[in-house]
Amino acid sequence: MPRHERQLAADILVGLLRTSGVELRCKCAEGLVRVHDAPKALLRYLARDEIGVAAGLIENGVGFDESDLIATIRAGVAAHWLAITRRRVLSEAVTDALLQAGDANVIEAALRNQGARFSVQGIDMAVAKSRRAPGLAPALVLRNELRATQALVLFWWAPFETRMQILRRFAVDRHALIQELGEVFALAAMEGWSDPEARKAIQVVERRQRNRAAAQRSPFGSLEGAISASRSGVTQSLMSEMAHLSGIKPATALQILSDPGGEAVGVLCKSVGLKRPYLLELWRALRRSEGNPDKPDNPLGRALFTYDTLATAKAQTVLRYWNWSFTADALGAEDGRLDEEDTFSPARRNALLLFNRQG
Repeated sequence: MPRHERQLAADILVGLLRTSGVELRCKCAEGLVRVHDAPKALLRYLARDEIGVAAGLIENGVGFDESDLIATIRAGVAAHWLAITRRRVLSEAVTDALLQAGDANVIEAALRNQGARFSVQGIDMAVAKSRRAPGLAPALVLRNELRATQALVLFWWAPFETRMQILRRFAVDRHALIQELGEVFALAAMEGWSDPEARKAIQVVERRQRNRAAAQRSPFGSLEGAISASRSGVTQSLMSEMAHLSGIKPATALQILSDPGGEAVGVLCKSVGLKRPYLLELWRALRRSEGNPDKPDNPLGRALFTYDTLATAKAQTVLRYWNWSFTADALGAEDGRLDEEDTFSPARRNALLLFNRQG
């Protein structure tokens, strides 16, 4: 049958199906599952039918293209979106549309579909949504598309197991970064490090974490001295002093020391070379609950577990990324706006996620 005749027949059939019973609509949907060139009007009509009719067709229909699936997402409800997540293959355009629908259960189902592909913007949306949907973080950390920059933002609201997966997978040794960025740094050196972004980048791979100049100026003489002086409590001025001695900005220190989980404190202490007793002393100065230090079922235990299992060079890379990403220029994202240039900046995008609390 010529194509125009099939389209006419499909239009007539759609009209008949509007007044037909569920059984007939189900049979029609079942018959279309294996039809590659199914008439679009009929295919889309049945895909938007009640889920008992549409489920099998949506999940397994070979006649759908991206535009059909996206139209179904925009016209459907959560049950139809979930059926789409069970398709064997999902393109980036389709997963973007599913993510834009905003249903946390649908997003999690899509993330757990190994045949689905996600764009950078799609993963950004999922990371933002995960802030208020705890089930998304464990699913996100398993995705190959998740970038280190996104994972180290996700860290802040992820559960303990997911945080440790993030650190194991994305905490990169500084020597690996130096090797990867060697040519770029060589060019920057030839230009006299005139580019401010290049100067910021070199800080991520510096050998020393602590700020020696700050220690010489500090009335406490060292980070250990500042911690010992904070036994009666960590004031804002003491926190700022600890930050400068640690080679980070006060905003980064505030984010780490106020983190309820404890793992971030473990990263900080390991990266600056604090001995274990000083971690415990800092913990008490912060007035944090003690718990069993030998079990990761409490914040102190998780802080010490992170401290014990993470290599110093990797802890430094994580700390420096946080400091680079969420302070200084990145704080400009607090107003919730990104200009065209900022859309290419992981620091600005991630600051928007963290500081603007969107999701």
